[in-house]
Amino acid sequence: MNSDVKLPTSLDDVLLPEESPPLVLTAFTRPDLLKDVLEGISQQSLLPSKMIAFVDSPRNVNDKPLIEQCISLLKDFSTLIPVDIVPRTNNLGCDQNVILAFTEVLSSYDSLVYIEDDTMTNPYFYDRMCRLLEVYRDHKQVCSISSYASIPADLDTQIDTDFIVSNRVFSWGFATWADQWKEIDLINQSGQYNPFGSFYKIPATSQTKMTMVNQFWLEKNQKTDWVITLTLVALYHHKVHIIPTTSFTYNNGFGHPESNTYKGKEESWVNARYDVNFRPNSLPSSLELPTQLRFPLRDIDLTRHLLNHKELWLSPSAFIYLFKNAKSFSSMLLLLKIFITRLPIMLRRWRSNLPI
Repeated sequence: MNSDVKLPTSLDDVLLPEESPPLVLTAFTRPDLLKDVLEGISQQSLLPSKMIAFVDSPRNVNDKPLIEQCISLLKDFSTLIPVDIVPRTNNLGCDQNVILAFTEVLSSYDSLVYIEDDTMTNPYFYDRMCRLLEVYRDHKQVCSISSYASIPADLDTQIDTDFIVSNRVFSWGFATWADQWKEIDLINQSGQYNPFGSFYKIPATSQTKMTMVNQFWLEKNQKTDWVITLTLVALYHHKVHIIPTTSFTYNNGFGHPESNTYKGKEESWVNARYDVNFRPNSLPSSLELPTQLRFPLRDIDLTRHLLNHKELWLSPSAFIYLFKNAKSFSSMLLLLKIFITRLPIMLRRWRSNLPI
């Protein structure tokens, strides 16, 4: 990254675009959550000039009335903000609905701002995202922008701006540009696509160590997550994201009966950084990662991180790769411990013909 790039340091000094980007929303079977999300949009300091809502098709007859309620809410909301409602004719699932939505919208617009039907926004969300899109539009190493803070806890004391450069991003309030989306090319990638090959080959930092674990579960459970795939592709191509140090969106979907990914009780970290009154302004002076996020994780720290995830196991290929690259005897011993103690998990999966 070029540390000499001249960038504005205040969002308030950035002019809003003449034509604001569409606010894209995906919805499915959670009209109660969607109602709250739309209420949040109605209270924005800058109202979107247009919304485009992609509503997935029902999986079964039970989904149909819930989807009809979502469409009804969106039609009513269009009296405040014009809403193009795009009902899907077939059930795509969350990931494909989003990927196809972005591809369709960015074939006609040069950028978009995105929220899900469980993403609550503070009043400054849309204004700040529009200005951020203007700031980084011509900086091609920036892949995306997020309104959700996902930074290591011990980084707080080292940051004096409202945003940082990041190798990790969340979709709970997201924005990107057409050229970046085209380059990432998720529309033509498989669900578990990983340009590094396997989870254990992902470069590990204090931030991306969590991406490693996320990718592990995608590979082993043959699940998909467009955000993790985008994160990996961006990392592989040396691209970065702009994220806040305090969230100006929060997720209210945990524990909802229709939630797929987050079925259980909301964990303490999820919305801990949210501030309803946060009006972010100060920007990083360059596109360099903060020092703590820039350097590789020590192999002993990575090994301890893997050990702490008690359900994670190492296949023979993962163990051999990590063992060969270990730089300390302590790391080698811990890797051996993970491999041996979790061998029963791997064997049970092997007998059940599940990926190991």
